[in-house]
Order: sequence, then C-alpha cells, then structure tokens
Amino acid sequence: MKLKYRITILFTVLVSTILLLVCISVYYFSSLSRQNEFRTRIKNRALTTIRLLKKVPGINENLLRQIDEKTLVSLEQKSVVIYNGSGKIIYAYTDEHTQPVLANDKIIDKAISKKEYYFSVDKKDAVAISLSDAKNTTIIVSAALDQIGYSKLYELQLILFLSFIVSVLITFFSGLLFSIQIVNPIKKVTKEVNEISSLQLSRRIEVTTTKDELNELIHTINNLMNRLQESFEIQKRFITNASHELSTPLTAILNQLEITLQNERNDEEYKTVILSVYEDVKNMAQLTRSLLEIAKASGTSYGIELNLIRIDELLINMPLLIKKINANYIVELNFSSFPENEDLMMIFGNSDLLISAIKNIILNACKYSNNNQANVSLSFTNEVIQIEIKDSGSGINEEDIPYIFQPFFRGKNVLGKHGSGLGLPLSLRIINMHKGSIEFKNLQPSGSSFLITLPIAKQFHKL
Repeated sequence: MKLKYRITILFTVLVSTILLLVCISVYYFSSLSRQNEFRTRIKNRALTTIRLLKKVPGINENLLRQIDEKTLVSLEQKSVVIYNGSGKIIYAYTDEHTQPVLANDKIIDKAISKKEYYFSVDKKDAVAISLSDAKNTTIIVSAALDQIGYSKLYELQLILFLSFIVSVLITFFSGLLFSIQIVNPIKKVTKEVNEISSLQLSRRIEVTTTKDELNELIHTINNLMNRLQESFEIQKRFITNASHELSTPLTAILNQLEITLQNERNDEEYKTVILSVYEDVKNMAQLTRSLLEIAKASGTSYGIELNLIRIDELLINMPLLIKKINANYIVELNFSSFPENEDLMMIFGNSDLLISAIKNIILNACKYSNNNQANVSLSFTNEVIQIEIKDSGSGINEEDIPYIFQPFFRGKNVLGKHGSGLGLPLSLRIINMHKGSIEFKNLQPSGSSFLITLPIAKQFHKL
C-alpha cells in the first residue's frame, strides 16, 4: 500500500475514533440528563398528589382522581399508586389504556430504607417515595413514559450518526489531501536521487524553503553526495597516480633487463644492473606499503582498535625510531611544561597509526631540513593537545601549499629528493580519524611548521 494511503487511513482512524468517543459521550450525558430531569418531574408529581391527599381539607379519593385526570401535565402513560405502611393500596390513578406500575415487597422495602427509590419498568421511569410521620408510613409510587425525552434522544442519535458519517468522509478526503502534500515532496526527492549516477555526482537535490524535517533530510543527502563525490574524485586521482607511480619503476626494471639480455655482460655489469633493479624494487615495495597504509587509513575511527595513550610517552620514542631509519636524522624534543592534571596528557586512539602519522611528518622535516634536524614541541590546553614539528629547510612554494596533502604530490623545490608524496596525505587521514587536524605554516625561507591538534580523551566522544 502506498504511503499516502497509509497516512490517510491512519489519520482517518485516529480522528474517527475521537469523533466516535465525542458522539458517545454527548449521547450518554444527554440520556443521563433526560433521566434525571424526568425523574425529578415524576417525583414532584408524586409529592403533589400525596400532599393534596393528606394536607388539603375536603380532598377525598374521587376528587383527587378527578384532579389527576384534568391536570395538563406533559406526563404520558402516568400512574400514581399510594400504599399504607402495611402495603395496602389506599389510592390509585392510571391514565386511560395504561397499565399501572405497582410496587412489590422489594420495592416497598427499598423505598422505606432509602426514602427514595428509582427504577424502570417497560421503558417507564418510576419512583417510590416513603413518607413517615408519628402515626403511620405512606409509600407513593409514581411512574410515566417520557415519550418526548425519548424522541429527542432519537433525534440526537440520528444527528450524531449523520454528523459522524459526514465527519469521517471529510476527514478521509482532508487526510488524503494532507498526505499528498506530505508525500509529493518525498516523491520529488526520490526522483531526483534516482537521477543521480556516478556520472552525475555533482548534481544536488533542490533545497526547500521551509525549515522542516524534509529540509534537514535534503541537506543530509546533499552532504552525503558531497562526501561521495569527494571520495570518488580522490579514488579516481589515487588510481591514476598509483598506476603511474607503480608503472614507472616496473618500466625501468623491464627496460634494464631487456637491454641486459640483448648482449653478454661481465660480472661487474650484471652486478650494476642487479643493484639498479634492487633499488627500483625496494622503492616499489615502499610505495606499495604506503599505498596499503593510506587505504587502511581511509574513513573514520570505527572499526580500529582505540586505547588511552599518554602523548609524551608516544613522542619520547620518536628520536630512536627516526635514528633507525636514518642515522643522520636528529629529533629534538621540547617538553617545556606539563599540566598538573595527567588527564590533559591522555588521548584516545590507535598508537600504531598515530606513530606512523607523526613519524612521516618528522621524517619529512628531517629530510628537507638543512641540518637534517626536526624540532618537536608539545603544548596542552583543557580540551586539546598540540604537537608542533618544525624544520629549517627552504619551505614550500606558495603555489604548492594547497596541494601538499594530495597523494603523490611533490613540490617543485623538492623534486631532486627521493619520496613518493604519500607521507603527508597518510598523516592527515590518520589524524582526521582521531578527530584532530593538521595546520601548515610556511616559514619560508627559514623552513616550515606542521601543527597537529588532537582532542584529549575526555573530549574525544563529544566531537
């Protein structure tokens, strides 16, 4: 069943239920009001009869019966029966063609005990009233049919029924129009989403002018499309660059081997070729590892193992780790001050990935620094930890700065040095996975600076 019909039916059922409860309530209280009003009337009729019989001089049963016959009171099929204390009838009046409502022993007992006892017989309302004085007890039973009251109730029942049917129909068509207004924008969004393909990732859904949930949904979908488009573009560039970077050493190896196989060579020449091929294979192996690491670091922190890490302990091992890679590289740590609260030194993350990210930036600093030295400083706030890595190299050209975090990009002033252009992109992805950021500052011509900002452990899950 389509959504608009489900909304219409649900809306109609809900409103109809409320209307039905209102109609039932109106009918019930109207019926209760009729009953109370009519019972008051037959009670007054009974009291009037007994007072005339007992308190008006010269009134006897025949005269009282004539008064009852001539009284123009709107009580139909009325009857009045008076009993003495022993249950004997001392007066009785009944309209023509009407059966009198008589009291049995149960009714008389309840009338004596309650003074007033109301009951119904054959749609007639009746009341039994007990009046006692010092001499004797009198019970009067008055009954009548409220034909006018029942007619009004029937009319009210008919009006409520017709009103309910009309209201249900109005509710159904109103709900249908209402559901169409709700569903049409959703259908429009669905159509626009279906028209978006991998060849049209730049297309976006038109944002509505109203600030409602649908507007938020459209913004969410557009943001998703922005991320998908960015991911596709990165993937496309990555595949293109990776293919180029991998094919270059393979082509070099193939050419060297083909030339070597064309003629006989002496041992020294074979050794030279093998060493050259070895260097190309080593570079290609390093490039492959970097590609695998950058693929692993794509995405969010979900799915990787995260633990509490003390940042100073992670950085202390950096000089030795860099020395193992290149004995000429020097890392100078500057931990000028530590916070009294140790929680401000704790971060939440994966130590292996963070070591790889920070190591790549320090290696770049050492590689491109004039003295092969990187200066690493550490600072703390109540919310973040900042690691600044400086070098004393030639800096980066201004036109190259927007591209330094793109895979395989290398600045024009460093083309003479070995590298794959994957270190900084890998570091940025790892830091982003830890909800941090990397800020570059160009200190040209005296070098450059990278500022890594990471949230402390207590702030990690709030971001």
